[in-house]
Amino acid sequence: MSNANETLVRRFVEIVKNERRLERLGEFFAEDYIEHNQTVAAFGKGLTGYQAFLQQLFTGYPDDRVDVQLVVASGDLVAYRGMESGTNTGEFLGIPATGKRATWSEIMFLRIANGKIVERWVDVDIYSWFQQIGVIPQN
Repeated sequence: MSNANETLVRRFVEIVKNERRLERLGEFFAEDYIEHNQTVAAFGKGLTGYQAFLQQLFTGYPDDRVDVQLVVASGDLVAYRGMESGTNTGEFLGIPATGKRATWSEIMFLRIANGKIVERWVDVDIYSWFQQIGVIPQN
């Protein structure tokens, strides 16, 4: 089961996030999955809310890409650490485009049931990310 769950998560990252195939999100996430990140959850519940968040991310960072560096799978849980990068050429979270490129880390935990992601937790190094695009001053 762990291998199938790891494959599901890797395919989600490659197909939905890196190829920007939002129409395929439902292949990986349950319609009513639970989002534990408050920023993402603010876009709405379940699959529709996550789709809205990703659409805004891809508008703000059209070249956004995630490089999965480490994956751990155990039972119904999969965790990965990745490096995400992109150029801020559009508005994102109310922040106007800066034209600057940034690279930041993300750590994601996903719970899987019946072949789909049913819960998601994500932590992003937003401080470093926003420093790189000039929203937070460098020390």
